Amino acid sequence: MSRSLIFLSLFLSLLLLTAGHSCPTGDAKGPAPEINSKSLVSVKIGCLVLIFVGTFIGGLSPYFLNWNEGFLVLGTQFASGVFLGTALMHFLIEANDTFVCLGEKDYPFASMLACAGYLLTMLADSIISHVYSKYVGSQDNGDDVDLQGM
Repeated sequence: MSRSLIFLSLFLSLLLLTAGHSCPTGDAKGPAPEINSKSLVSVKIGCLVLIFVGTFIGGLSPYFLNWNEGFLVLGTQFASGVFLGTALMHFLIEANDTFVCLGEKDYPFASMLACAGYLLTMLADSIISHVYSKYVGSQDNGDDVDLQGM
């Protein structure tokens, strides 16, 4: 119960932070877009709910259906690619527009932060894999589907 309240309060605070931010003045290309209109925010919230319900049902399906482990690994890899593509196509462009509104430099700060986050995540994954392989004792574990060739 408390975990859901924490998630709800975090979500509402992030929603309020994003709803309050907009580029106050337009640039040379034209006026600032109306990204905070009530209809657009309601459509975004509706899409967020639909995506959450779809991924929640898909995430719970292995508990109720008997899936093959190799299929689950491929599904996880595909889902990771979908989320990465969504982030690069949509969120990165909006973040870049926000950075343009915040400063006068034309440096792509959003792309730089995305690359730094990817490298930091890859470094953490490498460290965890190294520590885990030392803990298990051998890297060629026959039970781990991720380590087997497909």
